[in-house]
Amino acid sequence: MLQTTNVKSLQVGIKHKLMGVDADLRFEGIYPTRASQDCEKGWFCPYLFASARTPSVPRANDFSICQFFGPFLAGDYALAHKLLSESVHNLALCDANPQTDIGTNRMVILFTGISPFRANMWSTSRRPGCGTIIFHLLDGCPALIIPVTNKAPICAWSPWTLSQMRASQYAMNPQGPGTGGYSAEWHHEQICEWLDTIISVPHINPAIREKYVDVLGRSVSLVINGALALEKCKPLLGKLDAERAGIVMFRY
Repeated sequence: MLQTTNVKSLQVGIKHKLMGVDADLRFEGIYPTRASQDCEKGWFCPYLFASARTPSVPRANDFSICQFFGPFLAGDYALAHKLLSESVHNLALCDANPQTDIGTNRMVILFTGISPFRANMWSTSRRPGCGTIIFHLLDGCPALIIPVTNKAPICAWSPWTLSQMRASQYAMNPQGPGTGGYSAEWHHEQICEWLDTIISVPHINPAIREKYVDVLGRSVSLVINGALALEKCKPLLGKLDAERAGIVMFRY
């Protein structure tokens, strides 16, 4: 287990020429919600909103993974490269270096938090021609890199936030789809099942290819456990908003 001792905040600019187009969002593992007013499942939407790609997340349903398929910006890949290079610890199932052509795309999966550009207002992040948003990276939360097929989205996120993960450590919430309760085991299952649909097995490091299911499962556990361990590091978290922090995936 890694322990978070430092939080790095990165101010990111996403250049674009868009005029408020709709974001193409698709949802995996849909089930009816029991909290239609809950908006935490769209915690990563401000990233798309800031870059003039307006997201729409349904209130009637919950889901295991939200996938974003367009419109694509060069800044999406550049951000993936930056998040990868700034992560202190990497868990790679293939060559993670963006400069190396492995014959397919890769995806970086990590826990992160986001904040508005200024004044604690998300509207300040949606600037003309260059959306600006702040990402928070924690040195105790490793980044996982896997090779992916052409089915992989530009980016995706898990709907569970740090605030929901924390609540589960203090209350005995009901578990399972549609109950509204968080479970680390269920979270792990949702992410692993989805990653298994997009991972490119032939491009996995040959040394672990035959046992990749076990390696992938253990790696996802380290990402989730890194986030759960943050409860012991509250004084270090600074401006990290627990309702705007969770696990995201970027293709590159």
